[in-house]
Amino acid sequence: VTAAVPAASSSGAVPSAAVPSEPSPVASGGGRGRLAGWKVAAAAACVVLLAGGGWLVSQGDSGGKQGDASGQQGGGAAGGDAEQAWEQWKSARKRLTIGAKEDQPGLSFYNKDTGVWSGFDVDIAYALAGKLGYGKAQVDFYGVTTANRASKLKNGEVDLVVASYSMTPEREKRDGISFVGPYYKAGSSLLVRKNSAKYDLGEAVDVKRNRVEVCTARDSTYADRLEEDGYTTGKWQPDTYKECVERLLDKRSSVYAVASDDVLLAGYAQNDPAHLKLLPSGAGTEPYGVAMRKDDPLLKSKVCSGLREILAGKEWTEMYMKDLSPLTGRKTAPSRPEPRPCSAE
Repeated sequence: VTAAVPAASSSGAVPSAAVPSEPSPVASGGGRGRLAGWKVAAAAACVVLLAGGGWLVSQGDSGGKQGDASGQQGGGAAGGDAEQAWEQWKSARKRLTIGAKEDQPGLSFYNKDTGVWSGFDVDIAYALAGKLGYGKAQVDFYGVTTANRASKLKNGEVDLVVASYSMTPEREKRDGISFVGPYYKAGSSLLVRKNSAKYDLGEAVDVKRNRVEVCTARDSTYADRLEEDGYTTGKWQPDTYKECVERLLDKRSSVYAVASDDVLLAGYAQNDPAHLKLLPSGAGTEPYGVAMRKDDPLLKSKVCSGLREILAGKEWTEMYMKDLSPLTGRKTAPSRPEPRPCSAE
């Protein structure tokens, strides 16, 4: 998300401004027979789910209990059967591939100089991988954009997406994906040039009144909403917010504002305070969810129980204070979001 905007990583090195149009996998484990693995895992899951259904019938009212999310959201597999199914799922995937944004400082950023991923989404992804039984060395991050997140999931290039992905019923239906969450609730805001010779843009109403062009990422929740809310947009929108910020910083460009989530835009403003400023947050809430393919209820079950554990413990607050507090300016973490129930698919 930075345009000539230097973004700091956990190592302190400054990456190049360019982000490849088609991101490639980082770290090893890209070619690991994913399609074959999915077939094996799907078959194993089906066998266990059917067996689980029979187990429930045989138990009747004897008081047998199902495992937390596994029994309720995993399609009927219970107790040891569910764990066995999960071990078979993992045996087909020795590594876990997670789609994340490469260009959102503080939220999700990849430092090309050091090869290090950092940010709140990245920490959430690592913590969740741990709950699924994968160590950090077994996790591969894959750069995704707002426009291609769903296709990377559907194509089997990634197992999960943790990328400031707002949970909406429309996306689940249109893209054939499932969400678990939210793990964070962001507000909406606008990023503008700090010193504009032509316009004085101090709040959202100024952007709307002056009818200046607003940029947002293609296929974001803002793409359709901006015009509905009375803002002026260009004929086409880029794939990333980084490109929007580049247009904003280009004085020859007609773009005078970037619309997105407040915490996302705050990272750009913090990295280039001499040229960018974040306007006060407006109405609206963006619930960030973990996305996965719709045809994998076993994975959804594990993600659901894992995320609930993260939100119930100290991890979430610690991650917020490390990654997002410097962006939001809050001295204490906000209330943790309450995850939505995970229904069986």
